[in-house]
Amino acid sequence: MQRQLQTLQEWLPVAAFDGVFDAEECRRILALGTDFQDAGAAGARDANVRSSRIQWLKPDAENAWLFEKLAQQVQAVNAKHFRMELAGFTEPLQITRYGEGDFYGWHIDFGNGRNSIRKLSLIVQLTDEGDYEGGAVEILSGHKEIELPRARGCMCIFPSYLLHRVQPVLRGTRMSLVGWIGGNHLR
Repeated sequence: MQRQLQTLQEWLPVAAFDGVFDAEECRRILALGTDFQDAGAAGARDANVRSSRIQWLKPDAENAWLFEKLAQQVQAVNAKHFRMELAGFTEPLQITRYGEGDFYGWHIDFGNGRNSIRKLSLIVQLTDEGDYEGGAVEILSGHKEIELPRARGCMCIFPSYLLHRVQPVLRGTRMSLVGWIGGNHLR
């Protein structure tokens, strides 16, 4: 006997939304980033794979609004496009700074240990696209590279198992907010 399973009719490799955060909210998020460290010191050990600076943001009274707004957006997107069983944020958010020459090669956000419960990844663009050159974020879906929107305040959500990268920044500085929403394995 075969069970009738619910299928997705509107699956997307990435769901992108312009204007989720306005310029003032982006400035508020950037102001939370005061103590950046080299990403290599934070776990990305291979300098051939990643070059950037990061700061972790744990939920607190000052940034609770941010976690709440992200969670609402993720919940709506998940219900329509992914329908994954989610538990919520399972680790701190990350503010990432890519200066000239910085990059992050092809990688997935899913893996062993704490990464094994990551289901959805999110990126919020915090700097204006005119403030830097290069630095494009690309997702590989099938054999197609999809470049994510670069507008300030744009939020992109995608399954953590998809390959993605950040092309080298050629000029200026690209700042983004990155987060992961977790849940039980393969549910």
